[in-house]
Amino acid sequence: MLSTPKNLIWVIPAEGCGSVHRDKQPPTRTGGRSSCVSMLAVDKTEERSCGREAASDSARYAIRTDGLSKTFERDGQPLPTLNSVNFHALDGEFVSIIGPSGCGKSTLLNIIAGLDEPTSGSLSLYGRQDTTRLGSVGYMQQKDLLLPWRSVLDNAILGLELQGIPKHEAKVRAQEHLGRFGLEGFEKSYPHSLSGGMRQRAAFLRTVLADQEVFLLDEPFGALDALNRTRIHQWLTGLWESMQKTIVMVTHDVDEAIFLSDRVYVMTARPGAMKMVSDVEIPRPRSMDVIATRDFMDIKSALLKSIREEDHLEDLP
Repeated sequence: MLSTPKNLIWVIPAEGCGSVHRDKQPPTRTGGRSSCVSMLAVDKTEERSCGREAASDSARYAIRTDGLSKTFERDGQPLPTLNSVNFHALDGEFVSIIGPSGCGKSTLLNIIAGLDEPTSGSLSLYGRQDTTRLGSVGYMQQKDLLLPWRSVLDNAILGLELQGIPKHEAKVRAQEHLGRFGLEGFEKSYPHSLSGGMRQRAAFLRTVLADQEVFLLDEPFGALDALNRTRIHQWLTGLWESMQKTIVMVTHDVDEAIFLSDRVYVMTARPGAMKMVSDVEIPRPRSMDVIATRDFMDIKSALLKSIREEDHLEDLP
């Protein structure tokens, strides 16, 4: 029988504080990253329950949603897609979201990015509840969306050009980052001549050049083969640690989520809600060897179990 690892936190509705039963010490924040060594059992009947707190009063929520719901209309009938989603990412964290297909993961990112609005609930970025979020976060969607008639360099500066930055200045900014993104010497190449990994790095460079504090990644590596995906995971980890930005990533790859993240959320089947969140306490920097460790496998087993439960529910009439 699968045992629940000590570093799992089961999340019930809201992110305030309710009745909490701790078996060890409260969460702490070390080295700019969140760390939690306790399991929290929360009473579902509490009006405000506790997800996970930062120990330091100075810790900032880069993103926070409370009771966020979204209902679309299909064929004249309501289609609930998100149901009272409670989620947060602290400043500088790497947080992943996993869950069954169609549970509303991408819808949540679209709402955070300002491409859509919630039906109810609240969303704040760094404490500000602003309905004009569009353009305030970097957003890399599932496809790289590189324009085939533009070179790597010209694709990279597209966002800066749209912001009104003169083309020459935009190119100077981009050229400063080409080596860091493994694109030096390919700035004049066109998308059709690039490998999948290079296309993704070019697309991410375009996102990073917008110089936002928060980046949203929607299954950015799903089209890559296993070898390229492993390489880009290690590259992205190093880049994120040097940038000290907040990243929220949606993925179907549980290994990817654990390897890259500080925390991993699991969503229920549609209408999606946050079912659980697991802190990943594996020390950084991480090598791919951690995938074979007991801690990694414990987290993976619990996450997969939770997702399989939702897949079973989707099959029910």
